[in-house]
Amino acid sequence: MRIYAGIDEAGYGPLLGPMTVACTAWSTDEALGLWPDLWKPLSSAVCKRPTDHKGRVAIDDSKTLKGSKEAKTHPLRNLERGVLSTLDAMTRHTRSKETELFPLKESDFLKLLACGPADALPWHKELPATLLPIATTGDELRIAANRISLAFETSGARLVWNRCTIIEPEELNQFSKATGSKSAVSELALLRILCELREKYPDAQLCVACDRQSGRTHYFKPLQRAFPEAIIRIHEENDRDSRYEVIDGKQNMLISFEAESEQRHLPVALASMTAKYVRELSMSRMNAFFANLLPGIAPTAGYVEDGRRFLAVIRPHLEKWGLDLDRLVRKM
Repeated sequence: MRIYAGIDEAGYGPLLGPMTVACTAWSTDEALGLWPDLWKPLSSAVCKRPTDHKGRVAIDDSKTLKGSKEAKTHPLRNLERGVLSTLDAMTRHTRSKETELFPLKESDFLKLLACGPADALPWHKELPATLLPIATTGDELRIAANRISLAFETSGARLVWNRCTIIEPEELNQFSKATGSKSAVSELALLRILCELREKYPDAQLCVACDRQSGRTHYFKPLQRAFPEAIIRIHEENDRDSRYEVIDGKQNMLISFEAESEQRHLPVALASMTAKYVRELSMSRMNAFFANLLPGIAPTAGYVEDGRRFLAVIRPHLEKWGLDLDRLVRKM
């Protein structure tokens, strides 16, 4: 069995809101090779273009697929269509034929992604449940999922795992204080996912593509810390690619850290979309929560300049609302 996986993150730089780290894992036939271009065997159902005259599902870098606020369609349409239709296709073998996935509570969606509890902050536990989809329709997703399921049957590639970790500002602050580096937080999340992959697929040959972590080139030391009993073999380290092999006598894992890996690896692209979609859902709930308390406040995406504008409006009210600034705002 061969597992080809991709890992990417969203929300590394903002002032407000979580960082999310996602992984998608695909079972692939050996005939496809170690690092297959999955857009080709899955081309009957997926493509990179957000607008496709054949109606295929776009899977690409989330920055490319997220729409603008000025667009006629919902800005999350492409992300949602890709993430939810592939999730539907992936879970069909675990559901009865009569059971439809949508409408789906946001909390149940997060459980499917093993995100962990999402009720630590008030906008997750006090607002009514959000039903997905919010930017497409259930019928549209079912049609797309039917097409993807057929592609799974004929392509030699199938999505088998979609995992996302949510790291809220309070946890980010704690890790950053302990390590002195925000980048150490995303590194730790990535290494934990690598360990999960090895535990989940102990008999598989693992090939894992990752987006570059803050542009760094060398990953030998963190891999050695994560797998202290393994031999870490460096295949190459240069400005574009850093490739390693983890050898422990039971299971070898190939790991590649690449610049613009979303363009080269479909599993990374779908991970990018998943991480971004989960973060956007969280920000939407946060904005709705504060809009209920302060009607008319303009929503924020959480990035530094606009995040400061948002904070200036809510800061005078936090004490009477019983909200701790350290749980809302990142310090690094």
